[in-house]
Amino acid sequence: MNDEQLLNMIMKNSEMGCIGIDSVIKHTENVDLIHSLSSQRKEYDSIYREALEKLSQKNYKPEHPGKTAVISSEIMSFVKTAADDSPSKIAEMMINGSTMGVTKITKGISGYSGKNKNITSLADKLLKTEQNNIEEMKRFL
Repeated sequence: MNDEQLLNMIMKNSEMGCIGIDSVIKHTENVDLIHSLSSQRKEYDSIYREALEKLSQKNYKPEHPGKTAVISSEIMSFVKTAADDSPSKIAEMMINGSTMGVTKITKGISGYSGKNKNITSLADKLLKTEQNNIEEMKRFL
């Protein structure tokens, strides 16, 4: 995996985090959960913007998540919260999403053949964010 591929993976991963939060946050009235999700969304957005900026600086083409992935995420969120919109269910959904994020970014880091410390630092930041988000959501289970 080269610089462009890892940066795009970071950008797509963090963008999906934003999309996932946007899909579920409107289904809860739990103030603590809303606060946690809003904080997580800000972190994902920050990482997204940083990855996008690095892609732009290197004249790489940004790749966003496919429409199928976005629509699928939104539909699954709608269906799952329609059946159960409890804080516990939303936390479970977010943990599952972050777990997928951990898996993807870990594979990306492992497969990275470049030596750019700024890119590996951003990838590590996303990995830590995903891991922290999982821990934060556990308190709502």
